[in-house]
Amino acid sequence: MLTVYLAALAFGLVLIGASVLQGDGSGHDSDSGDGDDHGGGDADHGAFLTNLLSLRFWTYALGAFGMSGTALTLLNVKPAVHIPVSVVLGTVVGAGVAALFRQLGRGSATGPASTEAFLGSEGEVVLPLLPDGLGKIRVHVGEQDVELPARGGDVRIEIRERVVVVRFRDGIAEVEPAPWKD
Repeated sequence: MLTVYLAALAFGLVLIGASVLQGDGSGHDSDSGDGDDHGGGDADHGAFLTNLLSLRFWTYALGAFGMSGTALTLLNVKPAVHIPVSVVLGTVVGAGVAALFRQLGRGSATGPASTEAFLGSEGEVVLPLLPDGLGKIRVHVGEQDVELPARGGDVRIEIRERVVVVRFRDGIAEVEPAPWKD
């Protein structure tokens, strides 16, 4: 049985090493690929079957199965104990890692998807905006404050002055002084 454990351990480690060094090629596991969670609750009824069919599950399951089986065999634990313990540990580790990566892949952005969300927004100067130079502004969009590099044009705009984002060029906000004063 030690040969089976060592083979599983070697195979699992080779696959883990390959995924660490080169990735899986697509960045995705065997998911539907649309990124939408169509369920109404927290239960993902197809997750168990999907995890069993994923390469990531088998990679980590074989590695954990082989590692635990090898260790328990070398510690002279009886086969009636080390076989079920290795199978359960491999299954739990494989399912856990597959579920973890699956959940991480469902993440969504917490900020605006594009610079268009900032257009027309009012901001506050954080670093002075000098003529023909860069400064920095803080804009409140959604529920968060975002600091952006900014240009003020031909006028100097001081810290704490209010500005309005009028356009973006090369990732830099172009602003004008707010027409109203605090």
